[in-house]
Amino acid sequence: MLSLHFLSASLPFFLPSVFSEDLHASLYFVNASLQEVVFASTTGTLVPCPAAGIPPVTLRWYLATGEEIYDVPGIRHVHPNGTLQIFPFPPSSFNNLIHDNTYYCTAENPSGKIRSQDVHIKAVLREPYTVRVEDQKAMRGNVAVFKCIIPSSVEAYITVVSWEKDTVSLVSGPRFLITSTGALYILDVQNEDGLYNYRCITRHRYTGETRQSNSARLFVSDPANSAPSILDGFDHRKAMAGQRVELPCKASGHPAPKYRWLKDNVPWEPDSRFRQTVTGLLIENTRPSDTGNYVCEVWNNYGTAEMIGRLYVKQPLKATISPRKVKSSVGSQVSLSCSVTGTEDQELSWYRNGEIINPGNNVRITGVNRENLIMDGMAKSDGGAYQCFVRKDKMSAQDYVQVVLEDGTPKIISAFSEKVVSPGEPVSLMCNVKGTPLPTITWTLDEDPIVKDGSHRISQIITSEGNVVSYLNISNTQVRDGGVYRCTANNSAGVVLYQARINVRGPASIRPMKNITAIAGRDTYIHCRVIGYPYYSIKWYKNSNLLPFNHRQVAFENNGTLKLSDVQKEVDEGEYTCNVLVQPQLSTSQSVHVTVKVPPFIQPFEFPRFSIGQRVFIPCVVVSGDLPITITWQKDGRPIPASLGVTIDNIDFTSSLRISNLSLMHNGNYTCIARNDAAAVEHQSQLIVRVPPRFVVQPSDQDGIYGKAVILNCSAEGYPVPTIVWKYSKGAGVPQFQPIALNGRIQLLTNGSLLIKHVLEEDSGYYLCKVSNDVGADVSKSMYLTVKIPAMITSYPNTTLATQGQKKEMSCTAHGEKPIIVRWEKEDRIINPEMSRYLVSTKEVGDEVISTLQILPTVREDSGFFSCHAINSYGEDRGIIQLTVQEPPDPPEIEIREVRARSIALRWTMGFDGNSPITGYDIECKNKSDSWDSVQRTKDVSPQLNQATIIDLHPSSTYNIRMYAKNRIGKSEASNELTITTDEAAPDGPPQDVQLEPISSQSIRVTWKAPKKHLQNGIIRGYQIGYREYSAGGNFQFNIISIDTTGDSEVYTLNNLKKFTQYGMVVQACNRAGIGPSSQEIITTTLEDVPSCPPGNVQATATSPETISISWSTLAKETLNGILQGFRVIYWANLLDGELGEIKNVTTTQPSLELDGLEKYTNYSIQVLAFTRAGDGVRSEQIFTRTKEDVPGPPAGVKAAAASASTVFVSWLPPLKLNGIIRKYTVFCSHPYPTVISEFEASPDSFSYRIPNLSRNRQYSVWVVAVTAAGRGNSSEIITVEPLAKAPARILTFSGTVTTPWMKDIVLPCKAVGDPAPTVKWMKDR
Repeated sequence: MLSLHFLSASLPFFLPSVFSEDLHASLYFVNASLQEVVFASTTGTLVPCPAAGIPPVTLRWYLATGEEIYDVPGIRHVHPNGTLQIFPFPPSSFNNLIHDNTYYCTAENPSGKIRSQDVHIKAVLREPYTVRVEDQKAMRGNVAVFKCIIPSSVEAYITVVSWEKDTVSLVSGPRFLITSTGALYILDVQNEDGLYNYRCITRHRYTGETRQSNSARLFVSDPANSAPSILDGFDHRKAMAGQRVELPCKASGHPAPKYRWLKDNVPWEPDSRFRQTVTGLLIENTRPSDTGNYVCEVWNNYGTAEMIGRLYVKQPLKATISPRKVKSSVGSQVSLSCSVTGTEDQELSWYRNGEIINPGNNVRITGVNRENLIMDGMAKSDGGAYQCFVRKDKMSAQDYVQVVLEDGTPKIISAFSEKVVSPGEPVSLMCNVKGTPLPTITWTLDEDPIVKDGSHRISQIITSEGNVVSYLNISNTQVRDGGVYRCTANNSAGVVLYQARINVRGPASIRPMKNITAIAGRDTYIHCRVIGYPYYSIKWYKNSNLLPFNHRQVAFENNGTLKLSDVQKEVDEGEYTCNVLVQPQLSTSQSVHVTVKVPPFIQPFEFPRFSIGQRVFIPCVVVSGDLPITITWQKDGRPIPASLGVTIDNIDFTSSLRISNLSLMHNGNYTCIARNDAAAVEHQSQLIVRVPPRFVVQPSDQDGIYGKAVILNCSAEGYPVPTIVWKYSKGAGVPQFQPIALNGRIQLLTNGSLLIKHVLEEDSGYYLCKVSNDVGADVSKSMYLTVKIPAMITSYPNTTLATQGQKKEMSCTAHGEKPIIVRWEKEDRIINPEMSRYLVSTKEVGDEVISTLQILPTVREDSGFFSCHAINSYGEDRGIIQLTVQEPPDPPEIEIREVRARSIALRWTMGFDGNSPITGYDIECKNKSDSWDSVQRTKDVSPQLNQATIIDLHPSSTYNIRMYAKNRIGKSEASNELTITTDEAAPDGPPQDVQLEPISSQSIRVTWKAPKKHLQNGIIRGYQIGYREYSAGGNFQFNIISIDTTGDSEVYTLNNLKKFTQYGMVVQACNRAGIGPSSQEIITTTLEDVPSCPPGNVQATATSPETISISWSTLAKETLNGILQGFRVIYWANLLDGELGEIKNVTTTQPSLELDGLEKYTNYSIQVLAFTRAGDGVRSEQIFTRTKEDVPGPPAGVKAAAASASTVFVSWLPPLKLNGIIRKYTVFCSHPYPTVISEFEASPDSFSYRIPNLSRNRQYSVWVVAVTAAGRGNSSEIITVEPLAKAPARILTFSGTVTTPWMKDIVLPCKAVGDPAPTVKWMKDR
């Protein structure tokens, strides 16, 4: 039914401007792959709920049955954050319901509810177990395979973590490989591989416990031509797509076999993903197409072998729902499809908000695997989270989508408003509508459809938001275009109306109005179709009475609409007049007639309770409504079929339904429908016909066979569907029926029959099938089940022992329906009376048959499997007995593993153990020259060993060795006898009379004699001399020199030793077996020598003009080469003319010295050396040091001469003792002496000075002083000079000798003064 919404710009309704919805709520999975949680009972576990959402969700946990779980204090708890905790528990507290069950959790918020995948939570109890490794045999150069044998009860939890060879962990390498399945491959087997024990180490994946297997041995034999034999392979292997999988195939044989792989009988072709390895076939990144049968063919020149295994590659189970986003409207159809990858024959289920969806009136589930979900007429409550669950074995997957259902009823988003226009003015009216599905928009004017013509055009667009916008355009407006315009939006979800008045200026009038039919009890609107504008008022009249005159009438004067609420026929039917005041004194009016129709009303009725065969009469009475009224009936929404025999009687406003003989086919919903011109109404009631129960199949006595399944048949019918309950009375006595507890072995089938899956002897007895449905009397019927017992072996020894040569009896006890035949077999041969040494006897004891097999006497070949077969008419059974005939073991086969000087290592291969575990070995050893009566015997060697070492033997001696094996029965014969000579041994004594003699500072002579004869242990072939620098607390290693022997007395000189160094020396004798003990260490010292290095860090410092302080560091002991006697300092002056002064030396015992009495400001060369009693050592490098400056001596000569009446010249020579660097000269002038009247300074390279401004004829005293940094020196002699007007010529230059290099320019000075100026003349060799 459509819902009708009416909006008007002129009526008091509100038009919303914005419609919005909250799409921010969501649900999601945080760990969708979680499907199994296995944990140790000692640790417990925490399982977070793998679902979440926004806004925050409510998380709950359930069992797979749908039962919400509850807290069990200390055992199980659900935390507020949704985490499920299973606490640690002892084995006695194990509960399947809690500790080994399937759970799921749900997450719920306003957007819906999702259910997680099934999560199997399983606790693993700590239980004792052992792992084993069996002995293996292999040919040298071939391959051996050890496997770690793990009990099947814990195999799923155990991982092989390593292998050990003796106590050393093995790492995969060139010859030892540990496969992905935990097997140990030994490639290119060598003899020494048989010398070790091999063990595997395992770890429990959940408890962390480790186990070490027993020790196993590898028996290595010489290569012998043989056909291939498969050592390692596989029957079947499962892998997930994308994984790496290894298919093992390894065989032994000689020559080494070759391999070829086939897949589905087609030779394997090389592929980048497939690689043949040492261990088999390796497949990378597996694909489902790799599934198939794989054949590994192995061959060599002596035969072939093959291994066949199946690989099954599974894709991860995945479910995907489409479409991914579903946004629809209420009342629409929603279709979802679930595509599945990763498996076939899966179970697919649909869920809405965590609840399973079943097909119904509006729900269809179609497709081969129920993969399509189609839902019609969606209600608002149908929105939420939809999930598709796929289950296959223990795997499951799911996907989900959010279905958002909007109220799809059209909504006016925006529209035109009332306005006034002038004739000829264009008008554009718009309606913007939202709805799902897209609504259809129509236009009316005063309730008449708009006729499209040249002036009236209708168009529409669809916006990006999905809204429909419709336009009505009027290009040339006329007065007749005025009135109430209405846009109507219609879709499957409903209808919405919007109207507003458009006034066109012009003379006002009323458009002709149509009569109206109103439905009683509903609202009706009457519109006065006014055109033209302006007008003064619009009023309504009925029977000349101005409206409204009661509360149900509302008149809207502004637009001329009259509303009649809850229309009543007697009051509201009649003629209504609209009066329009067009001018103050002028009005116009139009009338409209309203006819009121009354819809039918059916008096409610209900069917009472009926039983089958009764009669029914039900009236349907229409108590009100306009005539004529038509009444019809339907059953389950369809016309009633004539075949039902239902009679319908219609009289005026009534209709009755009559059934003369009720049956089950009359069950259903009956609907009475009444129609008239106003409406159609209906009333529905359900008729239920109850049928008492009756048997369809009655139980009857039957037989059941022990151990087989049996069905006790019983089925019944009735309505409601009857309930069937079974009861049981044990045995054949008077029945005393008790309820049967249904369990996994006894189940109630859907048709009511009872299934016993595994019949037991105690199931024999009476069974009662009782049927009831609360209609009439219950019915029941009993039957007797006789349990027939097939022949069964109830007692026999699984294993039994016999001693060779003695009598042995074995018995089997059989039970079951008589007669019973018992037959004996040995392996595959039937034992009959004609066979020697075997005798069979049979006797009956009560309900049992006992058969005995006697063997006399027993021999080794009797060991094996015997079976006793019991046969009767109902079945056959057998008991398998393993007979082990025991005897003393065969002797072991011994061989030499290693011979040494004082020991012989043996290994042996054990033969037949006499079917009794070896309890030990006895080993006997004697000197070849002795008898077996005087043997060295080692008894009770561990049976776990296959090798031993005889010790404390004498080197280079010959021995005889043999051994015995022992078991509980006795001792074997002696083994094969070995004759072996021990190897030489290293000498047991040191060289004798070792002496040392230093012969130089770097040489020591060593002399010695050979060890004592009985300690040489062979021929002395050489010696080793060990020497080292000796120190009391030192750890110096000996330097070794090897020399060949020359005789009983030996001499050797060690050269290039360190000087004056203490050495310790030892000597060892050598033979072919090795090196003997060292002689006692002897100490000696090399002779003294001069030091080989100068003192270091020599430093000299001038402390005064005549002294220099010298210091140095002493020599290292290793360079002193003797006892230090002292230090010698050598020094000499380096004169200015390049000559050397006198070389002097001085000694001291201290590492410092002060030289005195030196020349002032003189450069000295200095060297230092150390000396021992052997003499002077090496001098240090020269260092140069100058003494400090002092005041200089007096100038060597002074001259003065008058140059004029007021001027004199003074000249001088440098001091003979400069004592430093001359900084300047000072010239003093005195008159009278010693009064200094003036001082003059001259540069250090000037040797004359002019003294001006003197008085004529006055005598002056003149002298010169040299100046160094130390100050003024002594003055020269004092010269008297007098200025003269006529001064005689004088030479101021001093006489002397000048030395110059050959071919070099030279200037000879000659300074002269006088007045007048003198003439200078040069002469040579005068």
